[in-house]
Amino acid sequence: MSAARAWGEALGRARIASVPADFRVTEQLGFSADGEGPHLLVEIEKMGLSTIEAMKRLATHWQVASQAMGYAGRKDRQAVSRQFLTLPWPVNADLPAPETIVDEADRALHVRSVARHRRKLRIGSLLGNRFELRLREVRGDRSALDRRLGQIARAGVPNYFGAQRFGRGGQNVAQASAWFAGKRRPRGRNERSMLLSAARSECFNQVLSARVEAGDWNQISLHDRVILDGRGSHFGVDPTALDNLQARCAGLNVHPTGPLPGTPRAGLVLSEVLKRRESALLQPLQGMIDGLIDKGVEADRRALRLRVAAMAWHWPSPDQLSLTFALARGAFATTVLRELIEPDASN
Repeated sequence: MSAARAWGEALGRARIASVPADFRVTEQLGFSADGEGPHLLVEIEKMGLSTIEAMKRLATHWQVASQAMGYAGRKDRQAVSRQFLTLPWPVNADLPAPETIVDEADRALHVRSVARHRRKLRIGSLLGNRFELRLREVRGDRSALDRRLGQIARAGVPNYFGAQRFGRGGQNVAQASAWFAGKRRPRGRNERSMLLSAARSECFNQVLSARVEAGDWNQISLHDRVILDGRGSHFGVDPTALDNLQARCAGLNVHPTGPLPGTPRAGLVLSEVLKRRESALLQPLQGMIDGLIDKGVEADRRALRLRVAAMAWHWPSPDQLSLTFALARGAFATTVLRELIEPDASN
């Protein structure tokens, strides 16, 4: 699908991640290592490797089972990424030292720090990620780009799932549909998870795009279900609290939500108005929703708006733009960039 933009058409074109160092991601856990326990909390920096590939390389090098390792979120293969992993380690054994595991022209894996930890990292157990990006060969009006960046910093962007969720040419959605129709089966647990995520993301983006077009993606009404910024908890709107919620929404502290379809969950109650609206928007994707329910995926909600925190930018040269910002977990830097520029075809 072609998702609607909130702040107008893209203002130009640029090369994104021309080299891996142009796209840096640093995971923000929001907590420190326990200093004791049967696991290691390992900070790595990787390039040219997916999170799963990095885990397997580290598991082989340190002779542990990769299935016993944990991570909070997957990071892009094409970026220079810093993130945390956990792995089981004998309580009485010495800690391994920070070291370089892979050092190749197009792949790298460095262990930056190692500490004891009590628990295995679970997916989603992070605050978010900080991004440092450099756009090259920027073509567009600099003043207009600066104004748009200021608008994004003040008001956020639609919280779309990024293109990487859907695979090359959207193939993950097509493969999920084929699976739901009984025409194929996923190869292993990782592909199963990837296809289910793509299907849910397609449904969410469909609803969000419609609300962007309607102009209420960043507004709370009496019928909405809302979510606290950066949190997973969401709730219906109490009529007596509507004015307060609308004021907090204006301050980007709460957001309206959209559907992550699946099996109905206890306590997740939608107003009849919202239920009818979303059902109508998702009617063309009903087969996909039925497939998610059949596979046992539990329904949830996701913020329609993404706050772009601690945003700063400067122009190292007339055709290069450097950006830094922080996003909540599950958010995509590419959804910020799409409100600004179009990537060159080479991206």
